[in-house]
Amino acid sequence: ILEDVTEDVRSVTVRRGRSRELERYQAGAATVDLDNTGRKYDPAAGTAITPYGASMRPRKAVQITADDEQVFTGIVEDWDLDYSLNGDHVASVKTTDGFAFLAQQEIQPHTATAGTTGERIIDILDRSEIAWPAGRRDIDDGVATLQADAIGGTADAKPVNALQYLQKVDEAEQGALFIARDGRLTFRDRSSLQILSSTKFADDGTGIPFTNIEAAYGSEELRNRVSVARLNGGTATAEDADSIEAYGAVDYEIRDSLLADDTQAQNLATYIVARYAEPLLRIDALEVITNALTSAQTADVLGLELGDLVHVVYTPSGIGDAINQFVRIDSIEHTIDPAAHRIKFSFSRGEGVALVLDSETFGILDSNTLGY
Repeated sequence: ILEDVTEDVRSVTVRRGRSRELERYQAGAATVDLDNTGRKYDPAAGTAITPYGASMRPRKAVQITADDEQVFTGIVEDWDLDYSLNGDHVASVKTTDGFAFLAQQEIQPHTATAGTTGERIIDILDRSEIAWPAGRRDIDDGVATLQADAIGGTADAKPVNALQYLQKVDEAEQGALFIARDGRLTFRDRSSLQILSSTKFADDGTGIPFTNIEAAYGSEELRNRVSVARLNGGTATAEDADSIEAYGAVDYEIRDSLLADDTQAQNLATYIVARYAEPLLRIDALEVITNALTSAQTADVLGLELGDLVHVVYTPSGIGDAINQFVRIDSIEHTIDPAAHRIKFSFSRGEGVALVLDSETFGILDSNTLGY
């Protein structure tokens, strides 16, 4: 049973997601600063002072909500007690999400059954040494198919880290594997990632307003020479000669891919080159303050999840053509205090939107919007 400590909260920070596209999603983390002037959150204060002292332990469940929406679910990693001689004490609760559990679990050596990426993830979660509850999962079927690989190797087999292996499965899919805001282990296959959400951020009154926006135009995501080496198979390569001539060769390599056949490996290499061979001006991040939003807009923003595809429209200084982009959410950060609730969304490029019938934007099969 969770205990409501809202009245003692001074501030909350939450960060979930990944730092850059083509990287893996990381464990989410949150910090809750509690007013501890009366030593209510001090295990050394004695039972006459605090009802919580005996229960202030690592691994306690934590749930953070804002406007009746969950924004983080995890467990306590540390309690940091900040004492001050003036009596203004603060107890900081450091928390992390379910990835921390998976990072400490090992899969025993065995030969996996060939199947889709979603089937493989379910098989791993069902194993007795992992036993991830069925009610805390949201797993897509998967588009890519995987080989029947020997987990742990064939000679001198050893246990394999559970999180690292699941991320290897996700790498073959080019999907999104993360812990959702409600605590569910979530896997989005690449078909789901191509579905546009209904959320639009705009500075012209046609969408949710924002208070800050960042853009980038550079080579951080440039990849023009790609190789995908398949476990127990061949190596597929792809390159863009024009991009190499213009910017120099920028290599990207996937090793020991679990893909079932060389055709899938070639398709993956070709896709990555096609997507990242040219640098693009992109909306990198934006920030909203929920205090300035309507209740409907607040619910919309708080309902967004990692991997969601959103629409952003921005005209710098109100001059010239608008920057009009569809971008994918890579990270979500909350900063909450008594004055405001700020949410920062960081993005990656959103090409590869699936065909949408009757859509003026995505209703035509065009080489720039055809998904993978």
